[in-house]
Amino acid sequence: MTNHFSIKRAFLYTVIITLVLAALMGIYVLLAGRFGETEGRILLTTVTVSFFSMMSLACAAAHEKGQDHWLLSVPGIALGVAGLVLYVLAIWLDWWRYEMASKWLGILGIFSFSFAQASVLSLLSLERHVRWVFYAAVTCIMALAVFVSGMILSEPYHEDWPIRIAGVLGILDGCLSLCVPIVYRLDRKETAVRAAETYRQIELSCPRCGERGTYPIGKITCGKCSLALRVEIG
Repeated sequence: MTNHFSIKRAFLYTVIITLVLAALMGIYVLLAGRFGETEGRILLTTVTVSFFSMMSLACAAAHEKGQDHWLLSVPGIALGVAGLVLYVLAIWLDWWRYEMASKWLGILGIFSFSFAQASVLSLLSLERHVRWVFYAAVTCIMALAVFVSGMILSEPYHEDWPIRIAGVLGILDGCLSLCVPIVYRLDRKETAVRAAETYRQIELSCPRCGERGTYPIGKITCGKCSLALRVEIG
């Protein structure tokens, strides 16, 4: 347990320090730089650090919550770290001049974002009877990432059907991703209503005088000290 928290703290401190350094470099370029090639690389580095740090933190939050979806959070963290390192190297070593390297770096960025998006959705613990919405959303997220990656590698720009399919997958991705928090919220309200209908009375002790009794849900008054309370079950 101690080792786990040490690794977690080291990771978070590393992200914070990296973000602070990137922010300071970006601020320096914007205020004092001349916007030459070096300044441009510094700004791109700042954007890269911010992007992949956010992706890694999103996956780390899902992993920390102890969800069963570690297949999303662990690869997402790895992709975020790998993307941060490789993108910074690409910026400063001009790997963008090589077409294949640029394609694979683009695919890396796509999958890093996709795993982070799915990890954020996994933070909402849906009940079993509506959990299919989450799985459908993750399926569309990954299908879109795989399809767009295939487009990047094969370059089918002379045909329009790949763009149409990517558009359909993108729409399904957006709609289902929005449905997950909506369904989560609606299901919580229904659960609260069912609980309120199930539990008509509750046994409790008065916080003022300690008198125990059984009271109906809603507004109640202690029979001994007349303390007014309101009891709700959520």
